Amino acid sequence: MGEYASRNRDGVKIKIGTCESMYYLRADQRHMVTGMRGNVNPNTSDALSIRFRFPWPDEDGTEPGEFEDYERAIHAPGIQPPAGVDHYSVQFKADAGYLLSVPCPEGVDGATPGFHTAVNGMRVARNGFSGAVKLVQQKLLADGHLVPVCRCGGCGALWRMEDPTEITLLAVAFRSEGDSRIRQSRDRNPSEGQFWHAIADRILAGAQIVADVEVGA
Repeated sequence: MGEYASRNRDGVKIKIGTCESMYYLRADQRHMVTGMRGNVNPNTSDALSIRFRFPWPDEDGTEPGEFEDYERAIHAPGIQPPAGVDHYSVQFKADAGYLLSVPCPEGVDGATPGFHTAVNGMRVARNGFSGAVKLVQQKLLADGHLVPVCRCGGCGALWRMEDPTEITLLAVAFRSEGDSRIRQSRDRNPSEGQFWHAIADRILAGAQIVADVEVGA
């Protein structure tokens, strides 16, 4: 079910999301729209029951309703799904005409990134896998904190992080990726890591965590 609002700047009716996911609205843009009757209102208590688009640094300046990649998510390098996530099954298709559904390999106990994982006695290999955990959205809590929402790279299951230690480790993952890209650049150009460091900054700022998570380029 689509959710709509009126954009304050021009009064235009825009789509801000579907059901609980505000694919086209960041939390810092709530004041830029007015809720419409029969739709969720991001400026009321409804805000606690929805998920907002993560504020990706390269999308700054994009107005509500105008984001293109509606379900954008970015791999969090080195992060694994926590215990307790309710993973979905994953389908595998063979050209011969077989279709098989198995438990998500990322939810199997002992799953190791970059290696084969045994699922119901079968060996599942990762070849071109895009990553076990992806940062995708933010969730507003009653205390005003905006915590990260992550998605399983295998089955798409969602979960939010509320523990400050886990959130800090997520920020460290993006900070580390930024530092790695700086090291790999020809002249160790800091601009190569700015995008990734900005993501780390916004993870911490949203959750109101003050921490030094510099990894060292």
